[in-house]
Amino acid sequence: MATFITYPLFGAGAAYAISQPQPLTRRFILLSTFCQWIPDINTLSYLLPIAETHSLGHRGLTHSVLFAFVLAFAIVRLLYRQFTPSHWAYWGLHLWFFLLTLSRGLLDALVDSHLGAAFLWPFDTQRYLFTWRPLLDVPIDISMLTSLHFWYAQLVELQFISLLLAILFILKQLMIGPAHRLSSPSSIKSLVADS
Repeated sequence: MATFITYPLFGAGAAYAISQPQPLTRRFILLSTFCQWIPDINTLSYLLPIAETHSLGHRGLTHSVLFAFVLAFAIVRLLYRQFTPSHWAYWGLHLWFFLLTLSRGLLDALVDSHLGAAFLWPFDTQRYLFTWRPLLDVPIDISMLTSLHFWYAQLVELQFISLLLAILFILKQLMIGPAHRLSSPSSIKSLVADS
């Protein structure tokens, strides 16, 4: 399993990276973290008589493109009502929460595991894994917290996610360009303070 500790950090870190230089709202951070965490709600299926490979099993329907789309739609419609479909932010938020939720399945497909993600559910129940799988699989068990393998897997994931966040931050900085960075309020304050 790609673990429950590092992936929510990816959601919060990605929210920070993408929002710069604009101020960050607590709601945006929490919802971004939620979108990274909620697909793993299906790990509860291990407590029930549900087969691991069932659509309701681990990495099943909650890792699908459809689930990511529905969740993003629900978040924006319920929690960002101030934006209408004619406003660019409405579609930007949809895209953001969709990609962030879907990225959880993509990250899980990078885990060296036998169980892939059901990206195309309900049209196809096959599970998919990438051929390159740098992240380590950790069994879902309470005893994993005392395992060296678990903490090593955390370190590997943290390094991988840190690299992704650094790339995201750099891309965001390249997209906004030097002119916009200079015109942001924080940059103007620093220019005024230096005079």
